[in-house]
Amino acid sequence: MPMTPEDSQVMDVLQGGRCFYCGQPIGAKATFDHVIPQAYGGADEPSNIVLTHRRCNQDKLDRLPSWEELERFIEQRRRSRLGIWPPIRALYDADPDEDEWIVVARAIADLRR
Repeated sequence: MPMTPEDSQVMDVLQGGRCFYCGQPIGAKATFDHVIPQAYGGADEPSNIVLTHRRCNQDKLDRLPSWEELERFIEQRRRSRLGIWPPIRALYDADPDEDEWIVVARAIADLRR
């Protein structure tokens, strides 16, 4: 499902007008970042996208989100029409101190192949 201008406006409100990663005001030059990168099979839909500064997006590259980022994303989206892409919830529920984390990430990537 492609992003719409309304989706972008809802994200801006949910994020308080701030970059998802650095927390600074984002302004009109926001870019879209995939919480679960497309390199890992992340969906190109609003339930897997946040607004970021271009620089923050470039700095993140294709890394998986931290547990804290997942927690913040889920909290922001919990009651939103944008929703939470189900594999994000699975990644959040996986134990980051165990191998379960990377198993879930690989399973997400395999889903998209």
